[in-house]
Amino acid sequence: MATPPEIIDALESILEIYFSGVHHRERAAFILCDNLVEMTCKTKAKQHNHRFNMSCNFHNACQANGVTLPTDLVNRVKGYRNTRNNMQHGSAAATVSLQHCATAIIDAVKVIDHCWLNTSTTLFSLRLQCALRVVRLYSSDGDIALREPFEGLMQKKRWRTLERESVKVNGRQIQPGIRDYWYIAIRMQTSLVEECLNEIGI
Repeated sequence: MATPPEIIDALESILEIYFSGVHHRERAAFILCDNLVEMTCKTKAKQHNHRFNMSCNFHNACQANGVTLPTDLVNRVKGYRNTRNNMQHGSAAATVSLQHCATAIIDAVKVIDHCWLNTSTTLFSLRLQCALRVVRLYSSDGDIALREPFEGLMQKKRWRTLERESVKVNGRQIQPGIRDYWYIAIRMQTSLVEECLNEIGI
């Protein structure tokens, strides 16, 4: 069975938040990422067995027939669940770092690819693939030394929203900051973001 489009849509929503200007965006994206992993596992289990109990707990969903995540991956996503529970029930002030959130997003993609083979390479749009290249840079797999040069390129790039574009009287001109509003750039000018990634070898 094919990957349900709502799974891909949910991932794109997470990326939009992660690259937005929203306060505590990492916290919000991380919580939604955990929800996505659970929804992915339960949806795949339901495809495998239409009688699957969708009200089962997160841990059982990860090991359900038709899902059975690899041990290293299931251990990581269970760790994210514990962090998420602490943020929502243990401490209202708790949050996660940029890198921890990025790593959780990359692992969520691994869960999707495990459940529906090669989804990220065959069904993701170019903008989604581009966004994930950027996320990978900020994850534990990324090269920390390349982050600042990439941010510099993103700020210096001649975007459609700069100089040449006139703005309506009641309009607001937005340009990418340090990760602020990057998804607008990724959505509207994917090729320019890819130029920045390619220029420094990401």
